[in-house]
Amino acid sequence: MSEQTTEPPTGAPSVGPLSVVESYRRSVKAEDLRFNRYIARPKAAVLVYLLRPTPITPNQVTLLSLFTSLVGIATLLLCPGWIGLVSAALVLHLAFVLDCVDGQLARIKGLSSPVGAYLDFLVDEIKAVLLVASCAGRLAIDGRAPLLFASISPQVFWLGLGLLGVCIAAAGISTTTFMRRPEYFEAVHGKKGERVAGYTKWKEPTETAPSSPFKRLVLLPIRLLESLGKLTLHYPAWFIFPALFGRMEWFLLPYLCAHTLYLGRSWLTVIWKLGR
Repeated sequence: MSEQTTEPPTGAPSVGPLSVVESYRRSVKAEDLRFNRYIARPKAAVLVYLLRPTPITPNQVTLLSLFTSLVGIATLLLCPGWIGLVSAALVLHLAFVLDCVDGQLARIKGLSSPVGAYLDFLVDEIKAVLLVASCAGRLAIDGRAPLLFASISPQVFWLGLGLLGVCIAAAGISTTTFMRRPEYFEAVHGKKGERVAGYTKWKEPTETAPSSPFKRLVLLPIRLLESLGKLTLHYPAWFIFPALFGRMEWFLLPYLCAHTLYLGRSWLTVIWKLGR
C-alpha cells in the first residue's frame, strides 16, 4: 500500500487553488479496490486539501499514520469488550486514510522522493506484523477457545498462532523486498524495468490477452482467487466487520491464510524463474 512515489523531484508542485474534488481525482489509481476508491480516498482528499497550505511534510504524515496504528493496536489489546474492538477498528481505519494522504500530498507539493517511498513501505509492513501479533494477543486475552482445538489452552493456541503469523508475515515482507529489487527484475526479464514507486514497484512487461476462450476459462479461477487474496490482505476494507461481531478470529485466520498462500506463491515464483 505504498503511496509515496519517486516521480522526479524536479517536478514543480501544483500551483493555484486545488479543490477537494481535484485532489480526489488525482489520487485515484487504476488498480484501486472499490474500498479505496469510494471510501478511503475521498476522506484522504479532504485531508490533502487541508494540509496542502501547511508546512507538514509527507514523511510526517507517514509517521503519523504509524503512530495512529500503534494507538489502534494498543486500544485493541488494552480496551476490553465490544467497545474496545470497534474503537480499535476505527482508529486503524484513520491510520489507513492517513496512509492514503502521504503520497498524494508529496505529489502535490513536489516532494516525492525515494526515501519517502521506502519509509512508506517500511511503515506499512511494520503495521502488518503488529496487527497479526495484536489480534492474536487479543484473542489470548479474551480466552476464546479455538473451534477445532478445544483441548488446547486458548492462550497457548492463539499466542503460538500469533508467533507463527509474525514469522510468516516477516518472511513475506523479506520475499517481497527481494522480488521488487531491480536486480531481480533484470535477472528475470533480461532488461531494466521502469521505476514507478521507489524500489517497490517495477513495471512488468504487458501481458498479451489469452489466445483462446479455453485459456481464459482456465485462468479465470486463478484470477478470482488472486482478487480474493488481495481483498483479504487489504485489512482496512473489512477489519471493521469482525470487530462489530466481536469475533477477531474471523479476521486473523483468513488473514494468515492469505499471507501463507502469498508467501508460498512468491517462493515458487522465485524458484521457478531463477532456478531454470
